[in-house]
Amino acid sequence: MSETQNNDDQKFWETIDTFINQANELEKSNQDRFQLIGASLLFAAARYNTYLVARANGNKEAFLDKKNEAKEYFVEQFTKMLDDNIADYEANFDKYRG
Repeated sequence: MSETQNNDDQKFWETIDTFINQANELEKSNQDRFQLIGASLLFAAARYNTYLVARANGNKEAFLDKKNEAKEYFVEQFTKMLDDNIADYEANFDKYRG
């Protein structure tokens, strides 16, 4: 693995930790309304990823041509990530919730 890949991987996990830490802080300041925070994160991810698709495609016509492909990609990625995290929690439930 290249140094650039290692740096990108490290930045990826650091960014995730930043979002999770922010979500935990928001939960504390919203009287433990974790459903609100989870829904907000999901909506923010959808909005930001839609922006990325629009930015990558330059004009409305190209954006519209790619929207279904992008949607399939993001749904597939989210499903994989959710499955991985559920499996991780299943294997480490007591450790994570203890």
